[in-house]
Amino acid sequence: MPTPHSRRPLRRCQSLLLALAVVVLTGCVNVEYARQAQRIEPRDGQALVFGRIRFFHDGHEYYPWRPTIVQGYERHLWLLRLDRRSVSAEMHPDADGTLAIWITPGDYALVGSTEKLRSMSNFRETVALLRVPAGQVAVYAGDLIFTTTTSREGGQFHVSAFGSVTVAVQPPEAAQEAMERRLAALPAPTVSSPWCAGADVPAFEDPDLVSRARQLLDQGCAASR
Repeated sequence: MPTPHSRRPLRRCQSLLLALAVVVLTGCVNVEYARQAQRIEPRDGQALVFGRIRFFHDGHEYYPWRPTIVQGYERHLWLLRLDRRSVSAEMHPDADGTLAIWITPGDYALVGSTEKLRSMSNFRETVALLRVPAGQVAVYAGDLIFTTTTSREGGQFHVSAFGSVTVAVQPPEAAQEAMERRLAALPAPTVSSPWCAGADVPAFEDPDLVSRARQLLDQGCAASR
């Protein structure tokens, strides 16, 4: 029987499904976070995906998932599985943006919003894509970096939503060493499959989101790296 703790992500996912009623979604993406001191072993039908999600505004890094968020800097992210049109609960990286999660191999879109979607925000967008290859223990996705700046328009200050999105990667061996120092030893070499970001990423409302996203991932999304 599910525990109260295990039911919480399901409730959050169900709430998001209601908020995204404009899009046909069919279920929840199961995401399990890897924690320190937990032994890492191969899992049937799952891969450990790791990297960082970082936010910068006017040259300063901030962390929107911390309990206290400065007004105007609120950001929320979810994983949308493309083939099943299913969505995860809201993503919660570690305090420094490190993300290490067990998920099923497949193609995903990272969906972003400046508000909790239960409030039916009018601003949602696809901020990145991710391909998780099958048959791998660990997959390195690199650093997904959001950069925004303040602009002055009509006498008022405005902050763009997710701004420019770039991806920074290091050699998978170096990334694996850093991850192992943080979590635990891996039983196999890491495979690199970086986030796909940039102007070519299809919009959230695009009726051809799935086909266009897969085409971009098939091409290796070279322009975003």
